[in-house]
Parts: sequence; C-alpha cells; structure tokens
Amino acid sequence: MRIVHKGPRGLLVCSGILMSFLWAGCKQAPMKKVWIQDGVEMVANPAVPLSRNQGRVLKLREHLRLKDTGEGFFFKYPAQPEIGPDGSIFLTDQDQLLRFSSDGTFLGNLCKPGQGPGEFQGLQRYVLEGDEIQAFDRPANKIVRMTMDGRWLDDRKVDDRFETMTRNWIVGEMINLPKVEGVLAEAKYNFYCTSRSDEARTRAYVFLGKFFRKPPVMLAWDKLRWVPDAKRDLLFVSRTREYGIELLDLNEGRVTRSFRRVYPRVKYVMPENMKAIPAWSRPPAIEFESDILDLFVPGQSLWVKTSTEDPKKGVLIDVFDAKGEYLDSFYVRAKGSIMAVQGDVLFVKETADDGTISIVLYKNLEYRPG
Repeated sequence: MRIVHKGPRGLLVCSGILMSFLWAGCKQAPMKKVWIQDGVEMVANPAVPLSRNQGRVLKLREHLRLKDTGEGFFFKYPAQPEIGPDGSIFLTDQDQLLRFSSDGTFLGNLCKPGQGPGEFQGLQRYVLEGDEIQAFDRPANKIVRMTMDGRWLDDRKVDDRFETMTRNWIVGEMINLPKVEGVLAEAKYNFYCTSRSDEARTRAYVFLGKFFRKPPVMLAWDKLRWVPDAKRDLLFVSRTREYGIELLDLNEGRVTRSFRRVYPRVKYVMPENMKAIPAWSRPPAIEFESDILDLFVPGQSLWVKTSTEDPKKGVLIDVFDAKGEYLDSFYVRAKGSIMAVQGDVLFVKETADDGTISIVLYKNLEYRPG
C-alpha cells in the first residue's frame, strides 16, 4: 500500500472547509434578551418566533354564519361575542344581549329594559362564568346575575366601572383626558379592581399615554388595548404606538413583565375622513401605524393582531406565552374584521355591499391554543 502525505496547501484547504462547516453549525438565530428594570422583567424578542413554520396562512373552515335577517334582531353594532358552556352564542348590540343556539337559531334578547330587579337601563358589558351570566348596567351601576337562558338570579351594586371579571377580581377602566388642547399631552388610563371575596379590598393602576384634543379632533395617540386572562388573574396591556405589551398581575398588584419583539413598522396612511379636517386642527404628523391593533387570549397564549397586512395572506398574528416568549406567527385571511378568538373559534364580522352584517364563526383547523 502506498501512503501519500498531504502538503501544507492540502492541509490549509481541509482546515478552511472544516472551519466553514463549524461556523455554519454554530451560527444561530438572534436570541431573546431578558433583564430586570425597576423590579419588572423586561423581555426583548427577535423578529422571528420559535416556530419553524412561522409566516404561514392559518387554516380555517367556516363553521357557522349568523345572518342579519331582521327577524327578531337587527345587527347595528354587534360586539363581545362569546360561546357558552352549552354551546349557545351571545352578542351585545345596542343595550341588547342576544342569544343564539349552537346551530345559529335566534333565541332572544336577554336584556329587559327598566329600573327594577333584573332590568337594564343600559347594558355595557357582560361575562360568562360557569353556567351564569354577569351583565353590567352602567346607568344603575349594578351587576345583574342571570342564568344562560336569562332567568334573573340577583343584582349587585358596584362602586366603579365594570369591564370584566377575573377569578378573583372585578375590573373597571376609565380614562382621564388632558385638559390642554392642540398638543400631544399626557392621558391617564386607570384600572380599578375590587376583590370578589372582600369588597373593601381595592386596587388602582395607572398607565400613561398620549392624547390629542383640538375640536373637532379627539385622538388617542397611544390607544389603550388590553385583554384579561381571567383564570390566571392577569391583564395584558398595550398602551403605545410601538410594539410593547405589559403584564399586570392582579394578585401581585403590579406589572411583573414587559415584552416586545423586533417589528418592521408599517407606514401610516391617512384615512379619507381625516383629510377633510382642516390642517390647523389635525394632530402632529403620524409616520407609522400603531404596531398592535388588538389582543386576544384564546387559551393559555396571547394572540397579537399587528398592523402588518398582506393583500393575499391577510393580517399577521403573533403568538406569545405569559412569560413573553415569542412562540409563533401566522396570517389570518378573512373577508371581515376579527372580533374575538375563543378556543379554536374565530369570530369575524363581515359587512355586505348592502350594509347587512354577518357574524361568521371560523374553526381553527391548525393551531390549538393551549
């Protein structure tokens, strides 16, 4: 057997190839950064989530369509869709709490007008809890408790506004607008929380944002967006135009975590109705759209509706866990606007050319919220 010894040149070539392979193997995607600032855990995620299948179009199937027939109900401003434990579907619409069966049959309006027990002067919010409904009458400052079919159980007076209920807290929200006009000024977004077991135990939280007021323009520059995680007594809060979310732990009584991700901002396009407003009354020039448009908690994760929209794919949704980890992203392609996400169901509001409204329930065939 003949043994051939490689010279220095061969060794250099082999070493170069080996080093290139090692570099390729060690090269990794940017990692998230975590640090503590003023007692709050700060989480900065990269632009790309952990999922290898990010950027896809979410697979959906139309499950049910609530059509505006004008027979017994007429959609004007439908909101707050929910599915009850018995499969029935609830919606609010102008001081009404509309109930539908699981197959879309209209079952009636559960709000009885009046000032007596179980009656409403003005419905603002409601929460499904177990096999009961907790509905808030804003003018009367009371919570009406009823069964799923609308049978009255009791009324309860409350001192503050009612927006939602978590496992341990009644949560209200109010904004204090700045008094100065014509400039971006500080607005206060207030959350008022009352313990459900001890009404004497209350907490208040203030988030600051910018607001512009100069009649006829009233503009929340930093629009408050928030969603509860009722089972874990958490509120996810977004309050700036830039991409950022704060986690308010109601039991701890403070913001425990703030997280964001690298986000390519979307150029602002002025709506036609803003163009008609005289220039002297307009707010300062807006360069970018708000990065976050809505928040949803379909299960254990947080869905973030972003301002990124693709003509073919739809709107981009980011997914995080409560630790601020950027898990996934996908596009949702629907003809209308996403109203809510509950479990594997997406509620979408569609408006036809003649102005009639349909609420469409889409089944999520791919992503199962944990």
